[in-house]
Amino acid sequence: MEADFRDAFNETSTHHFRSEGRDINSIFAHMHYIIERHREVLLEAYLVHRADANGDGTLDFEERQVVHQQIEQALNTRPQRRTSLADQESAYAYIGLPGPKVSNPIWTSQDGYPFVLKHPTNPTSTEEISAPSPEIFTTSDAPHTRRPSFDFLEMCLTQDFVNPALTDQKVDAQTLFRLFAKEYPHCGDNLLSILIPTSQTGLFNLLPPPSHRKYSEITRLLHRYSYLITETSSEFIMAGNANSLRKGFMRALRTMKTRGLAQFCVNDDVIGDAKAVERMDKTFKGILQGYYGGLTLEGGRSPVEREDTVEPMNDEGKAFWNDAGIRGGPGYEQNT
Repeated sequence: MEADFRDAFNETSTHHFRSEGRDINSIFAHMHYIIERHREVLLEAYLVHRADANGDGTLDFEERQVVHQQIEQALNTRPQRRTSLADQESAYAYIGLPGPKVSNPIWTSQDGYPFVLKHPTNPTSTEEISAPSPEIFTTSDAPHTRRPSFDFLEMCLTQDFVNPALTDQKVDAQTLFRLFAKEYPHCGDNLLSILIPTSQTGLFNLLPPPSHRKYSEITRLLHRYSYLITETSSEFIMAGNANSLRKGFMRALRTMKTRGLAQFCVNDDVIGDAKAVERMDKTFKGILQGYYGGLTLEGGRSPVEREDTVEPMNDEGKAFWNDAGIRGGPGYEQNT
């Protein structure tokens, strides 16, 4: 990823603090890089290596007919419900690996690209940050429910693709891949959504045969960029002062009670004078003392806390947990 975005990484590395200039968010970028690369590998596997049966780098009329017929048949056939997530869960159980404990799997790369464009888009070479986001399918939309809202064959391949008058013409496979992958992404997105649900599991409808010289490389890249998107219960607390911190943790406790809480994040962006910072510090400390165990030998302590650092819960913590109506958070373990 750094090699592909070297300038952005180099610029970010010159900043001593966040937001000094144009920063690259490596965690966010890495996640989407994996997803996009998997999409590109699938598209290249189909348009360059499977469609080009004789491997000459172009699609002749007969090869174009095969592609057109496969897509047309898929569009006219009822999509199958994918079993990829269930198969993955069964695989975990079969080999004795524990599945996710606090996260709910909602999408796997085995089902293709998760964020498919619903409508055609025009190619652009400039950033339009203020432009409205295009409408997309999301992980809530099952693979078999995703159908293009436009005439895919006409808009993405056109009638000339299989025009008998153009039997002597050849289509460059790499050019077709570039058009589908980047210049007209709605075509690439929807091609995957059309072909993948023609089977309940697997990606074999997009791959060349195992005897193909690129088959091993393609499968290696698909494994390299494979991913699983999960949904994890969490709370983000924007704490500008002690009061907003208390409200945020109260909300986190309600979430924990109703549907469980796997993680919380506190952004302590304190606004105010030194007294406000001190109140914030004491409140934060007191809440965490109760959340992770009270830190008292008599009332329970966090299992990760050393006994020689244990101290009584401060007044701010006592007030918070008294208002919450419970003795402490999930780490609270009373010693008897």
